[in-house]
Amino acid sequence: MYNEEIPYKEKTSESTRQMRQEYWEVAKGLQKVDGLLTSQFLEAVAKEHIEGRYTSDEALEHVRRYYNEASKDYDRGEREADEVSARMVRLLEKMTFKFSPVMLKSIHRELFFGVLPDEYVGEWRTCNLTKEEAVLGGRSVQYGDWNSIQDYLQYDFGEERGYRYQYPFRDTDIQRFAQFISGIWQTHPFREGNTRTTAIFIQLYAGSMGLKITNEPFRENAMFFRNALVRSNFSDIPKGIYPDFSYLEAFFDNVFCNAGHDLSQMDLVCHALL
Repeated sequence: MYNEEIPYKEKTSESTRQMRQEYWEVAKGLQKVDGLLTSQFLEAVAKEHIEGRYTSDEALEHVRRYYNEASKDYDRGEREADEVSARMVRLLEKMTFKFSPVMLKSIHRELFFGVLPDEYVGEWRTCNLTKEEAVLGGRSVQYGDWNSIQDYLQYDFGEERGYRYQYPFRDTDIQRFAQFISGIWQTHPFREGNTRTTAIFIQLYAGSMGLKITNEPFRENAMFFRNALVRSNFSDIPKGIYPDFSYLEAFFDNVFCNAGHDLSQMDLVCHALL
């Protein structure tokens, strides 16, 4: 029953030292999906936050100030990795979520404001994309048409909203989750930053369902995650190649069930295309 005498309270971070350390490890690991590495400076900032001497807002502000005051010869890749990592940590610590395609826009805007061109940030892309994939011998996934991004996402979110997961996850739950995330990723709603946005969406979505996940796969196997998404979205029937969800399912089985599957990059190579 609603009780007007119980007031709303401002939500504050309740993260533990271990949680903060995991957030940073995940954030730094995810930069590798775009070939980026964080700097030694970020390591020092992360340590201060992990130990509770900085808030996540203060940690991000230290990173911003460092690069705003730095000479122009800093490594731009490091700057992107550092800033996006700090923003990921802030999002993970806030742990606020709404199950909607708009959440993807919100995450993308939070991660990439001031990092990507303004016209890309938090906005659906306005062109079609192709990208050569090493695991496909230089071929590309067929991404969704930019004119239909909103329709694709509304369909995928609608299908997911009607599914009821069990706990612990069964094989059918892992398969369903993999299909949902694969669909979002194939739509590739943004010009850049899709995989990192999707990964943070997964973390927040899982948290909203009360699920405790194993973060090691995101930390140690970020490129496997991306290439598993590639393999789940590629087919060439004349060559006997069909979308293969087994790799993505193994990844999520490790995330949700700590299954211990070996996540080897070499297994993802589509040898029929080489």
